[in-house]
Amino acid sequence: MTHMIRFAAVLIAGSSLAWAQPVEYGADKFIEYQPGGLPLIIGAPHGGNLKPESLATRTYGVLDQDSNTQELARMIQATFQQKLGAAPHQIVCLLHRSKLDANREIVEAAQGGRGAEQAWRDWQGFIIKAKAVVQKQFGTGLYIDLHGQRHKEARVELGYMIGADKLRLDDAALERSKLLIRQSSIRELDQRSPASFVELLRGSGSLGGLLQARGFASVPSPAFPAPKEDEQYFRGGFNTDTHGSRQGGPISAVQVECPWLGVRDTPANRAKFVDALTDVLPQWFRAHFGIPLAPKSNTSSP
Repeated sequence: MTHMIRFAAVLIAGSSLAWAQPVEYGADKFIEYQPGGLPLIIGAPHGGNLKPESLATRTYGVLDQDSNTQELARMIQATFQQKLGAAPHQIVCLLHRSKLDANREIVEAAQGGRGAEQAWRDWQGFIIKAKAVVQKQFGTGLYIDLHGQRHKEARVELGYMIGADKLRLDDAALERSKLLIRQSSIRELDQRSPASFVELLRGSGSLGGLLQARGFASVPSPAFPAPKEDEQYFRGGFNTDTHGSRQGGPISAVQVECPWLGVRDTPANRAKFVDALTDVLPQWFRAHFGIPLAPKSNTSSP
């Protein structure tokens, strides 16, 4: 895979600080990879706007863009840099979803187009590269696949590759289901965390529980342990399945599905959500990963 590399100064919103990082691109600059310094990787597969004529339009599958998710990802990156002095690794698909669905296997994702297939390989390759860096530097880490949805419940949906029907099991049954735990995208994190699987999934110290405490209704969480039978819920897709610890390895994954209302709809709401997320992720890391969400030079700090 051939990439063009440039150095870009990125201005942090609300701050005079700026940092220079090597930005790597895939073929034709359809996929962008911003290396980071944290044990965290953010992927935004459906926020792109580019519709090059050189790529055929996909004829089946979901074709809609996840509006403002690219903007949300970039804001998360800048806010972490401002708060922690380092940013997550970030991969952004700049193509519109009508040209490439970077959260599907290659057949549905690219539908036979050579340029789209190369972009898909670049996307997957950058995630693999970022995971290798994180594993080498920190030993463990997290991949977040960032999405948007417009379900009527307007909750943040956290997907761990556990379906809604399984989430509706009671705590005891869920804890007993070793097969279900092994099939989750946080399989390795469950082994690492001192919390029980149920606590990790939907307890007060879970990611959903921490976001809920900051005013963002989330599922699973103590307030919403599972979707009801008539409610929509995304459990996670190709990227979460492929790049989480369900398939082995020390990098876990979660699909974060952001509602439109209250999260993605306005710049003020995006900023409020990003502020909450960048506050709770370090708490969640320290509690469950056993390492701080911090640059390598600071990982031994209290």
